[in-house]
Amino acid sequence: MALVLYSNGIIEELVSSEDTFTDNELISVFENYKSLKSIRLGDIKNTWCLWGEIDNPPDIEFNKLATTIVEKDVNSHLVFLHDSEINESWNLTDDSIQSYVEFKEEIGHFINMMFDEISETVEDDLQQSESTSMIFLTAMGHTQDKRVLFAFNPNEQRENFYLDNSFEIFASKIYEYLTNNFYKEPTEKNKPFVIFADAKTIVIVENKWLNDFVDRLIKIFTIREQYENCTFITKIKKDWDNNLNCIDSSMGIKKRRGRPPKNKGKDKNA
Repeated sequence: MALVLYSNGIIEELVSSEDTFTDNELISVFENYKSLKSIRLGDIKNTWCLWGEIDNPPDIEFNKLATTIVEKDVNSHLVFLHDSEINESWNLTDDSIQSYVEFKEEIGHFINMMFDEISETVEDDLQQSESTSMIFLTAMGHTQDKRVLFAFNPNEQRENFYLDNSFEIFASKIYEYLTNNFYKEPTEKNKPFVIFADAKTIVIVENKWLNDFVDRLIKIFTIREQYENCTFITKIKKDWDNNLNCIDSSMGIKKRRGRPPKNKGKDKNA
């Protein structure tokens, strides 16, 4: 497996179909980009970094965290590729290879260190907003139109997320999305509650967290005396409960396919 770092700080595991990634598999991760760039990551052994390049990238594509890591402008997601996932015939790997588990742990620590470093000097560049705390989202898979699906759990956020203006800004974006999209067309009761979507991502709240989530929205809008927002949120929650959950029925969630996770420690430890 490899690790994919998105511009919003979300990390996802990428699974190869065979023992190692093929060149086509790696290219397909960046199918909308003009070319690929790579660099050997000096801070962590046995690691290649891959990213895509496009002409005149929009500002929203800028990946501040990835740019800090590779010290080059990155306007895409960033893939961390472990040597054990690279075909030996490519002659790109070291003789001594650490386990994938060690690699994953080091990448996690390294990313956290880079994020902390950025946070000290730049106010929330990762989310390109005025927020001061990152939103924690859980990667759920992909949709049929190849957007990344994330879940928002209100109980898994950092404490500061609700204490500073982070949730306030997030709530405004959610309200804007719901007013424009909630009543588009009816669909089945078991569809997830979508709180935000764009060309690349979809964010949902699972039904078991929906009451808590709605309560938090109403609370923040009440504090801001935005009572029309409160009324609207209350109405769509009622309609959702009455099976008028009107979101895009073509979303078609599907999990990333691939072989089961390999036992990285069995044959590929250093």
